[in-house]
Amino acid sequence: MIDGHCHLDGKIGDCAEAMHTLHEEAVSAGMKNVVLLNIPELGFENREVIDRAKGYDGFFYSFPSVNPFAASVDEEMKELKTSGATGLKLHPRLHGYHIENKRCFDVLQAAGELNFPVLIDCFPDGKNLSLKNMPESFAHLAEKVPDVRIAIGHAGGHRVLDALMIAKYYKNIFLDLSYTLLYYRNSGVMKNIAYAIESLRAERIFWGSDYPDRPYRETLQLSLEEFRNMRLSPDDMGKLTEQNIKNFLGVC
Repeated sequence: MIDGHCHLDGKIGDCAEAMHTLHEEAVSAGMKNVVLLNIPELGFENREVIDRAKGYDGFFYSFPSVNPFAASVDEEMKELKTSGATGLKLHPRLHGYHIENKRCFDVLQAAGELNFPVLIDCFPDGKNLSLKNMPESFAHLAEKVPDVRIAIGHAGGHRVLDALMIAKYYKNIFLDLSYTLLYYRNSGVMKNIAYAIESLRAERIFWGSDYPDRPYRETLQLSLEEFRNMRLSPDDMGKLTEQNIKNFLGVC
């Protein structure tokens, strides 16, 4: 399995301690690799995370977060690529912008030039709803940068069917199931998630733990329980938990 959406737990200690703990827990849970999304405002500096991740023999794929409105964002992205970043994380909910802003388009264009896949937060909490960062905006992103692989973070939450329809039409769009898969347990949204997986034939949709939202092993156990309830085939499970994230990363 490959964890397609993970963070460091800043409550554990410094960057080295947090990364060591994550590595041990992920390996113990059977992970081959982890996509490590870093948000400097919530923990550690991008460069430190990228540099320390290099000491784990390719176990981590580093996705640093940048703010499109930072004056030095273009140079920052080039430096992150040179430092060893694999992709890019955008967090419009945290930084307070609408993803169809020109600055966001510019960052995505630059990401394409750097061969960065991009994961963009799209969980519909009150802030994202007020910013109007919903799945339909990703259609415009996909049209503007058709050669950039873009993941709708958290698959749009309860708007997963809208995210599905975007992904069905735009082949550079992926769905990231992290957080949403467990947040909506025991709700009708679970049927929509199962339907999205079926409708996409389990293509371009992948699992992630969103650690440290819950203890790592608990997240994995609950996620596998939900997948079992959906009666997914072994082939579809393989796509969701490994092959599709490889396709998103461009490493297959």
